[in-house]
Amino acid sequence: MRALGAVLVLLGAAGGYLLRRREQLLPMKLGRALLEDLAALDYQIRFQRLPLPAVLAGMEGPGVRWLWRPLAEGLESGLAESWARAAAGLPPPLDRLLAPLGAMVPAGGACLAAAIEETREELTGFLREEAARQDRQGRLTAALCLSGASLLILVLI
Repeated sequence: MRALGAVLVLLGAAGGYLLRRREQLLPMKLGRALLEDLAALDYQIRFQRLPLPAVLAGMEGPGVRWLWRPLAEGLESGLAESWARAAAGLPPPLDRLLAPLGAMVPAGGACLAAAIEETREELTGFLREEAARQDRQGRLTAALCLSGASLLILVLI
């Protein structure tokens, strides 16, 4: 019975670690998706000359849930306002990185291209720094979960 209890405690710690890890990796996963989406947005608006609602309807991936669908749903109230609301719904620091882009989308052309490129560079820098931080944080989280489970097992035995 003790062995079963120890196994259940370890499984609980592993489950807690996996849930925490998934929460920690959300900004990175979303950042990578938005990095690709911004390149597609730039191409479709500048070169294919598609209207923004058509571009937003064709978007796929995690960015749709977090940015593109809220943006498409709020377009009636104005692009700048709906962009600000949609960007505010992103996890930090993605909200801060993408919020200024909303003012540039209506301008189009070279101004939009420069703004998208700058935003993509900032996102790339964030992803690089976040990957290093997540590596360190993941090891600390695993160590904390394992040591907590081990202490609990020792106390209960």
